Parts: sequence; structure tokens; C-alpha cells
Amino acid sequence: MSLRGTLGDFGIADIFQLIGHQAKTGVLLLKDRELEVRIFFVEGNVVKAEQSLREQADLLGNIMVRAGVLTQAQLNEALDTQQRTLRRLGDILVDVGAVTRPLLKDFARLQTTETIYRLFQWRAGTYEFTGQLVDYDEGSYDPIRSENILMEGFRMVDEWPAVRRVVPSALCTFVGLRELPPAAGPAAADDDDLLAGMKDMFGGPDTGEHKAPAPRKSVIGAAERQVFPLVQPGRTVLEIVDLTRLGEFETTKALAALVSNGVLEVILPPSTVPKKPPLTARKLARAVVPIFLRALVFAVAVIVIGLLAHLGSTVDGGLLSKEAPRARKAALVDALGEAGLVRLRAALQVIRIQNGRYPDSLDALVQAGLVDETALVFPYRTPYAYRRHDDAFDLVLPLY
Repeated sequence: MSLRGTLGDFGIADIFQLIGHQAKTGVLLLKDRELEVRIFFVEGNVVKAEQSLREQADLLGNIMVRAGVLTQAQLNEALDTQQRTLRRLGDILVDVGAVTRPLLKDFARLQTTETIYRLFQWRAGTYEFTGQLVDYDEGSYDPIRSENILMEGFRMVDEWPAVRRVVPSALCTFVGLRELPPAAGPAAADDDDLLAGMKDMFGGPDTGEHKAPAPRKSVIGAAERQVFPLVQPGRTVLEIVDLTRLGEFETTKALAALVSNGVLEVILPPSTVPKKPPLTARKLARAVVPIFLRALVFAVAVIVIGLLAHLGSTVDGGLLSKEAPRARKAALVDALGEAGLVRLRAALQVIRIQNGRYPDSLDALVQAGLVDETALVFPYRTPYAYRRHDDAFDLVLPLY
């Protein structure tokens, strides 16, 4: 069987389901940009997963060193032996007694599943399955049913968002707040639930008070108890993941449960602490516009008051003389009109800063909340004359 296409048309889950259902043997190649992952199937079961551009830290030997089951000196010696003899690294480590065969299989399985589970986060890429014989180290890898990988992958996709809301980064650290409560046996827990249910059904002693049921906390299970002793001040999620051997998801989920139960407090890394956004020209304009417009209105009021005072001081032959009422009114209107021009020009500059261009009409100033509708007309009966051309504009007093 030859199968190829894009992940946008045929997802990871569909591919695994098809290969597993038909019990195919071969290699599935998935590509996303420069990253390549090869998954090896035998009769529909996954036996191994390899990733190109795999970081040194993700190599099997380094994973075991970080987990504390192997020293760096033991790994270096085994790598030297591998280079001379071309034997498998796992066989060398088992032969020298550095690790046991079951422990080696556990870490090989962990490396394989972690590589595959990351694929469920892919949203783009290509795939190609080629049917062929697959040779793998049966002493280091145990086949994994495709159905099991699918169920676990779906569970992770569903639960990761809730976990990330509590532990948002793999660089988070933790501070212990209290010790874990003692573990209750399964029978005790069942009895407690049964007694609680009977009390709810038949009711306890009638005290005349009706209390709301206490909120149920997250379950503290085996994973949480395995993770808790490994939490130390300054130790990150990544470091705890290496020590637990549970995988990234299960370890992070256990940490999130401990935080939710008030056992741990999560400390965000500096990179995830919210920072003040950079001050852009648009944000600067939004911050300055209200202050600027208030100052502009005040300046216009000062100009008008000064003009009225000046007009009031000119009596003989001046604008307030009885012989020139029309000239007086026209001068006052034009003075107010010039002040209005100043305000509109300032608002037009604000629009240009925000949008990168002047508006097509003065109505945009009203829509942006910079001026009200009366400012487009006052003190005239017709609007100010406005025209935009290229990166400039004409704004003059209207004819009246």
C-alpha cells in the first residue's frame, strides 16, 4: 500500500487508524518544513520513531543521563565502544551492567511515544507511507498498538489547554505550600463516597441548616505522588519531566493538579510575565488626543474671549459702532471659523497618525470620536470645505 498526501486533507489520526486497521508493515514519513519524522510499523503496531534534526538532548543516552539512571561517564564509555564495534548502544549499556533490559525498553518506549505525541500538534505538512520490511531492535523496543497511541493522543489534545492554563510554560518552577495528604486506600475512598451518597439521599441529623456541598478537588493520584518529591525550588518543568519518566504531558498534568489542590504554587519564568506593550504612534495618538483636544478647546475659548474684549474696546468707528453691525458679525464669525480650522487640522493629523493617510471626508473625524458633528459646521450654516489629494489636504472656510 502506498499512501501520500497533506495533513490538511488526511490527519495524523486518520493515517494511524488506517495503518493499524489494515495491519500494515512499513515506514510512515511525515514532513513539516525541515523537520522529518519516520514511524516504523510492523503489522499495524508502532515499533520505533525517528526524528531528523533531533537535538542532542533528545537522544536516548542523554535522556537516561538526565533521568539519573546513567552517568555521563558511562554514556561516554559506551559511545566510544559503539564507535569501535558498531554495536547498538542499548546492547552495550546492558552488557556492561549500566542499565537493565526492561529499563532500556521503558526509555526507548518513552522516546518513541513522546516523538509521536508531538505530531498531534501539527497543523500542516505532508505524509507518505511506504510498505516495506522493517528491521528493528526487538531487544530495545516493544511494539505499541496504534489504537493505544490514538486514544492517548486524543486525550492529550483535549486536556492540554486546561493544563496549560495552570502551568503555561515548560520553564515554570514551583514552591511547595504544604505536604501531600496521606493516601487513602481504594476501599476507604469507596466507602467515603458511598457514605456521602447515602447521607445526601436520606439526610443526616436535622439541624435546621442547609449547607451547600463542598467543592470537589482534583484527584491526587499515583502520578502526583511520584512528581511531588521531585519538586525543588528553581527546578523547571522540563527538569522534572526528565526525572519522572512519565512524559511531558503526564508530568505537567500532575503538576497542574498539585497547583490546583493548593499543594504547590507555580512561579512563571520572566519571559512569560506580562510586559507593557511597546508604545506605537497609534497608541501615542490615542493617549495624547484627549489631552490635546482639551487644550485646543481652551485655547479657542481664550481667543474668542480676547476677540470679544477687543471688539468691545473699539467704539469710535470700530466694529461695535452702530454704523457697522454686519462687519462686526462677520469678523466674529470668521474668528470662530479660524479657531475651528485649527481644531479640525489637528484632528486630521491624528487620523493620519492612526491610519497612515488623511480621511476622504471630515465625517471620519466624527466617527473616530475626535470631534462632534457641530464642529464640522460651527459657526457657519454649511460645512468647512475639505478635499484630500495624495498625502495632503485642503481645508478652508466655507462660503456663506
